[in-house]
Amino acid sequence: MILIPLIILFVIVITKMQKGMFMAFLVLVATKSIIDAFWESKFGPLSILALQGVLIPILFFDILKKRKTVPKFWLRTANIYLVAMSFGLVWGFLEKPLGAFENVFLSLNAYLGFFIIPLLINKQSDFRKLLIAIMIGGIFPILVSLYQFQTGVIFQVRQTVGLIRYVGFYHDAFPVRFYGLMTLMAVLIYNTLFITKSIWLKIFMVLISMGAIFSIYLVFTKAGVGIIGLWIVLLLLFSKSKVKQVFSIIVGLSVIFIVFGDTFYNSIEQLFSKEIGYEAGDVKDVRYTLAGRGYIWDSAWNFWTTKQTIFFQWMGDGIVRPVHNEFLRVLMANGIIGLLLLVIFVFTMVKNVFKIHKTIRVFGLMLLGMYMIDCIGLVPGVYYYYNILVWGLIGLLLLRKDLFIKKI
Repeated sequence: MILIPLIILFVIVITKMQKGMFMAFLVLVATKSIIDAFWESKFGPLSILALQGVLIPILFFDILKKRKTVPKFWLRTANIYLVAMSFGLVWGFLEKPLGAFENVFLSLNAYLGFFIIPLLINKQSDFRKLLIAIMIGGIFPILVSLYQFQTGVIFQVRQTVGLIRYVGFYHDAFPVRFYGLMTLMAVLIYNTLFITKSIWLKIFMVLISMGAIFSIYLVFTKAGVGIIGLWIVLLLLFSKSKVKQVFSIIVGLSVIFIVFGDTFYNSIEQLFSKEIGYEAGDVKDVRYTLAGRGYIWDSAWNFWTTKQTIFFQWMGDGIVRPVHNEFLRVLMANGIIGLLLLVIFVFTMVKNVFKIHKTIRVFGLMLLGMYMIDCIGLVPGVYYYYNILVWGLIGLLLLRKDLFIKKI
C-alpha cells in the first residue's frame, strides 16, 4: 500500500519539473487527503507525511527566495510566526534529533504557507483552479465517511463519550473535519466570486457541501460544531451575500437533521454531555470536560512548573508534546519567549484580517476563527498543510483583493 503515496509524491515531483510549481501545488492540494490516510506508513526512518514535509520546501524553494517581494508587514508577520514555532528547536536536537529534524521542516513548511498561495496565484483563473482542487481534496474523506456510515465498517476505532467516530483511515477526527471545513470554505468563496453556468458543477458543489457537513457531523467533534456555529454567525454579520451563504450551510444541516431526526439532536447532546453535566453540577471536576483534556493540560503544566529548569522555561526544550493546546505546546517547546511571540502573532494577525477589504473580510475572519478554536484543543502549528491553506488564503485575501472582484 505504500506504493500509492509514493506514486503520488512522484507525480507531484514530475509535475513540478514539467509543468511548474503552480500545477505541482494543485496536484498536492487535490491529493493531500489521500497522502494523509497513510500516516502509519514509513519510508526508512521517516513517515510518509514527514517525507512529504521534507519534499515541499525543496519543490517550492523558489517561493522562499521570492518572499521579500511581499509587503513588509506580511513578511514581518510570517517571521514572528516562524520564530514562535521554532525558538527552542536547537535544544530538541540534544534529546530527540530525528524529532527535531522533522520539526524543523514542520516550521519551515508553516513559514512557506504565508507565501505559496499569495505568490503562485496571479489571476482569477488560477484561483478558480485552486478552489476546485481544494474541493477535490475533500472527496476522498467524504466518500470514506459515507461508506463507513452505510456499511458500518470501522477502519480506525475512535470513540468519544460513547459515540463512534467515523474517522476513516486517519489517526483521529481532525483530518476529516479539516478537509470538510476547507471544502465548505472553497465552495463559499467560489460562489462569491464566480457565476456557475455549468449545471454539473452546481450539482457537484451542492453534493460535496452536503457531504462535507455530513462527514463533519460523523466525527462528533466539539471543535467542528463550534466552528460551524461561528462561521454561521460571521456570515450573518459580515457577508455581503449573507442570505445565500447562510442558507447553503443551513440547508446542509437541515438535510442531516431530516436524515437522522432525533438521533442528530441526541448525538449532539451526548457529545457535550460532560460540559452540560459540569454546568448542571453533575460533573464536579472541570478537567473532565473537553474530552478530558484538562487532565493532560494539568499534567503538562505541573511538569513545566515543577520539573522544567528556569532556562528551559524561558527558552523551551524543543520537544513537541501531545498536550492538545497550541499555546501550552509552544510554551513547553519554545518557552516563555516563544509563547509571547505567538501571542504577538495572534494580535498582529487579527489586525491584518481587519485590513482585508470589507466585502471579503468575512472569509479571513472565518479562517482565523477556526484557527483560534483549534488552538484550544489541538496543536495547529504542527500541521503544515493546515498552515499552508489557512495563512495562504488569508494572505491572498489581504494582498490580492483584485482577485476577489466578482466575475460574470
